[in-house]
Amino acid sequence: MNRNSKILVVLITAVLITSGCVDDEENESNTSPISINDFSITPDPAPGDQTVNVQMEAENTGDNDAENVYATIFGPTFASGEDEQRTWRDDSGGEVSSELRTMELNDLSAGSDTSPAVPGRDTITLRSPSIDEGRIVPYTFNARLQYEYQTTGSTSIEVMSDDRYEDSDTSQRRPDTETSDGPIQLEVQGTTPHIFYDDGDAEDELCITLTNQGSGDPFLVSTDSSASHGDSGYDIDEESEDKVELQIEDVGNVQFSPQGSDEETIIVDMVGDQGFQCFDMELEGLGTVTDLEQTTDIPIEVKYGYEEETSTSVTVEGRRN
Repeated sequence: MNRNSKILVVLITAVLITSGCVDDEENESNTSPISINDFSITPDPAPGDQTVNVQMEAENTGDNDAENVYATIFGPTFASGEDEQRTWRDDSGGEVSSELRTMELNDLSAGSDTSPAVPGRDTITLRSPSIDEGRIVPYTFNARLQYEYQTTGSTSIEVMSDDRYEDSDTSQRRPDTETSDGPIQLEVQGTTPHIFYDDGDAEDELCITLTNQGSGDPFLVSTDSSASHGDSGYDIDEESEDKVELQIEDVGNVQFSPQGSDEETIIVDMVGDQGFQCFDMELEGLGTVTDLEQTTDIPIEVKYGYEEETSTSVTVEGRRN
C-alpha cells in the first residue's frame, strides 16, 4: 500500500469513529458473566482403573453477583452400582450419584475497582474405566453450569407540559436504555417526552423487550413456580423453564403496574429467546409535582436462573497391571 492510500484509510477510519459508525465495544454488555477459567481432568492421559480428578474454576466477570453456582458433569457412562468396571466410578469403584457428579462453586461476587472477583473452585475424584492393555479410549465430559443472576437497567422518562413542549422545540424519541452485564438483555419501547395538557393525573404505558443473548436458557428461581435446588443443582421443570421475573420500580410520582397482573413483579415467558411485557404508567401530580418539565431515572430489574454448558476431554489408556 502506497503512502497516499494509507493516509486515505486513516482519514476514513477517523470519520467512521467520529460519526458513530464504529461500535464502542467498551459500552457493550457482557452476556456471559460467568467465565470458566479451568475445566480439566488430571492426569491426562489417565491410566485405566485409576483415580482421576475432575476440576473446575469459575469467575464472575459481570457486574452483578451470581448466587448458588453449580456445575454437574455428564456425558460418559457412570456406574449405577457395584462391579461395573467398564464405567466411570467413584474413587472406591462404586456408584456415581448425581450429587457426586455436581461441583458446588457457591456464590460468585462481582469484582470492583477495589476488590477483584474471587473465583470459585471444586474438584471431583473418580475412578477411570478398566480397559484392555494397549487400548486408548477418548472420553468427552460435559458440564451443565447453573446459577442465579439478575440484569439491571434504567431509562429516563421525561414529562412536559404542552406549552413547555412547544417552546422547547423538542421531538419525541425512543428512550435510551442502560443495561448491566447478563445473558438476558432488555430494551425499552415507547416514546419520550410524555406530554400533559391538563393538571391532575395521566396514564400511558411503557413496554420492555427482553432478549436472551447468552448461550444457554433462563429459568425461574424466586417464585412459587421456581426450580428447586439441592446438592445436585437445580431441578428445572416446565413451569420454571424459559421464564424470567421483571419489575419496574416506582419513582416519585411515576407509578408502574404490569399489565395482566396485580403484583409488582410479573413472570415473562421467553419464546424463541425473546419476551415482551407492557406496564401501565401513571403520572401523578401534573401541574403541581410536575410543573413545566421533569426527568426521572427509572430502574428496571430482571431476575432469573441461567443454565449453560461447557465441555472438556480426557484419554484413558489400558496399561499392564
